Amino acid sequence: MLQIAMITPTMTVIVSFLLASVCLLLLIKSWVFGNSTLDHIRKQYRDSKFKVNSLEAVISAFPGVVMVWEQGRKIEGGAWTRPRMVGSPATLAALQSALNIGNGENLTDSILNGLSQLNANFVSVKDETDFSSSVLELLSDGKSFSARLETSQGYAIDVEGRVAHGQSVLWINDQSVRGPDEANAIRRLDIVDIKEENDLVAFVEMVNRAPFPVWRCDSRGRIQWANPAYMNAVGRERMQTVINEQIYLDEICEAQLNATLETGERGDNIETIVINGRRRSTQIITLSIPGGATGFAIDASEAESYKEILAHHVRAHDQLLNNMEEAIIIFSSAQKMTFRNRSVEDIFDLPKNSFNPDLTHSQWLDRLRSLRKLPEQSDYAAWKTKELSLYTNWPKEMVPELWELPNGKILRLMRMRDASGSISLLFSDITDKMQLQSQYNTLINVQAATLDKLSEGIAVFATDGRLKIFNKAFASLWGLSPEILKNEPRFDDIVSEVLPLYHDKMFWQNLKGRATDPDPQIRQQVQGEIRRSDDKTISWLSKPLPDGATLMAWDDVTQERKTEAALIERAEALEAADAIKSDFVGHVSYQLRTPLTTISGYADFLQNGGAGELSDKQSEYVFAVQSASEDLAKIINDILDISAIEANVLDLELGDVDVYDLLLNSLDYVATKAEDTKKSLRLTCPEDVGVIRADEKRMKQIVYNLLNNALRFTKPGGHVELGARAGENGGVEIWVKDDGVGIPSERQPKVFETFQSTRGGAGLGLALVQRFVEVHGGWVDLASEEDEGTHVTCYLPAVAPVSSGRPELEL
Repeated sequence: MLQIAMITPTMTVIVSFLLASVCLLLLIKSWVFGNSTLDHIRKQYRDSKFKVNSLEAVISAFPGVVMVWEQGRKIEGGAWTRPRMVGSPATLAALQSALNIGNGENLTDSILNGLSQLNANFVSVKDETDFSSSVLELLSDGKSFSARLETSQGYAIDVEGRVAHGQSVLWINDQSVRGPDEANAIRRLDIVDIKEENDLVAFVEMVNRAPFPVWRCDSRGRIQWANPAYMNAVGRERMQTVINEQIYLDEICEAQLNATLETGERGDNIETIVINGRRRSTQIITLSIPGGATGFAIDASEAESYKEILAHHVRAHDQLLNNMEEAIIIFSSAQKMTFRNRSVEDIFDLPKNSFNPDLTHSQWLDRLRSLRKLPEQSDYAAWKTKELSLYTNWPKEMVPELWELPNGKILRLMRMRDASGSISLLFSDITDKMQLQSQYNTLINVQAATLDKLSEGIAVFATDGRLKIFNKAFASLWGLSPEILKNEPRFDDIVSEVLPLYHDKMFWQNLKGRATDPDPQIRQQVQGEIRRSDDKTISWLSKPLPDGATLMAWDDVTQERKTEAALIERAEALEAADAIKSDFVGHVSYQLRTPLTTISGYADFLQNGGAGELSDKQSEYVFAVQSASEDLAKIINDILDISAIEANVLDLELGDVDVYDLLLNSLDYVATKAEDTKKSLRLTCPEDVGVIRADEKRMKQIVYNLLNNALRFTKPGGHVELGARAGENGGVEIWVKDDGVGIPSERQPKVFETFQSTRGGAGLGLALVQRFVEVHGGWVDLASEEDEGTHVTCYLPAVAPVSSGRPELEL
């Protein structure tokens, strides 16, 4: 059975001899002196045991393994005899790992056989020999030796053979598990391949200078060594402090290293740990090595930051693609669908999630074909083979392709391939675009046909001065041949052809500038007329277009100008005649007043009995003369008022007019006439309808004319309604409605013209009403049905325009 103790070979023999001597002396002393000295012997025994234990504690500091062949053991048949083995469990475990020794084998034989297979460098033996021979010589002849054995991993095992008090002792020291003060000489690390490195000290120096923490622990998970970066990370200055206190970076590192010790598998995780009081993203790598495990803590903050930025860009890229109207599908080089945006189902008119995410390119085409979302193909298999051959035979130039689907939709397909062999498909729905293109072409043809039908010459020049569009009238007007107009001639080329017809070079230079100069002050719409050398008058127009081009229109207005001149002469003659007419009307009207006044005066004289009492028949005749005189006087006054309005010399005497009082008085004025003709009058107006600023005299004329006109064309027994209501913005609406004969629809447009009457009369009543209302800033509306009646409405604002009143009456 294997004993594990911590002793040196020499001290083992000494301690054993001392223990035996002490026990023998105690027995002799007890026998000689008897029970009287038993207490004294017991005290000495306790003192001796304490010293032995102290020596054993000192001896246990040795970190190696010791094999002891006791005196009298011989070599049997050239094989190893079984030694007693004591020493460090860590070294024993390291030897088992380095020499690939299983748990079921004889441990001492396996270690000795494993060591004999290693390369040996003997220090104390001059002649060349091997490890097995040296051990045999030690056991048989007591010949000492000292050797260093090199393992296949590149680290050393020191072995010394000595004889002590007849016992053969073999000291085995694995350099990889030495104490912290000696470990700087050589270190065994799995993460770096040092099989080719001869200078192990240089490698350890390299690890010590590593900018990231590195540490090593034994098979029990206890820290045995750490580099300066580790000590700086945990805030300690000496390695011994880290080892004594077993200070790990944090619990995460300790747990991961223990997991590596249990499973033997590499650990590699990124965790957020606290180093030097700061939280950092750290990549923790733990590796299983002979005799324990090692760990690395590499700052991954920058890498994690870049990963986060990359992830952000990927998310933004995916979000951008998902928000595009175009459908995007990406297939890997293995023809697997790796990405598709949300527009794929929309552009193919399919329900959401119609495709499995792991579809191949071939399966995707088959799926679309089954749904009739592919262009119809006479040989689908050949078409599909050609489509999939792009993964191996990509053309030098990939042109866009149009897919016309069975449902009438037209898709534009762009194919792209990246360096990894992935193929991206971008589908754009251009159905509307194609329809618009067709409509545009139709409009262009219609435009060309329309332009050719115009009598005006049309020419459109681009910003470079070239002729883009023209019609036949342009060529005919300037006598330009088809050879000159083909191939988009320049402005100067056209000018050189038309210069004999109009030789003002400055005009043509300015016109060219309006087409080619980008200055917005110059590119203004202008027009004018020119007179050519052939005595034709040509009107022209230059108008900038939204696309930067300039439209120039030319029209032969020679005949129009001649006609216009004749019309101007006629208009001037008519104006002169109208002025003569106005003067004549005014003069005649004035001259009529004198005899009319005389007639009216004598009629009143006779009616009042100035010449004696009149008979009923005579009184009736005189009354007829009075009525005729009044009507004639009113006609003359109306004619004078219309003449004043048309001459713009009528001034309003503005004042506050209570509309209700105005209507009530006007109704009383015509009440007698209504009674005589057996017609009823009705007033529909609230007393608080309002007050407006107007000419009261003219307002009475408006209401009187409306009432007089209604009574004239209303049959006996009929009804006439006078009313008013509040209008917009403080104004009022005054109306007169009757159930008389009405006005035929074909005559209604002329009722407001002067001297136009539908059923006799002078035809001045409604004309004068409209003129007076418009002078007040209002409007007149008429609604009439034949044999049903007429409804005339006048709107008058709250305040008449100041320009219509006399300045001295303005408030």
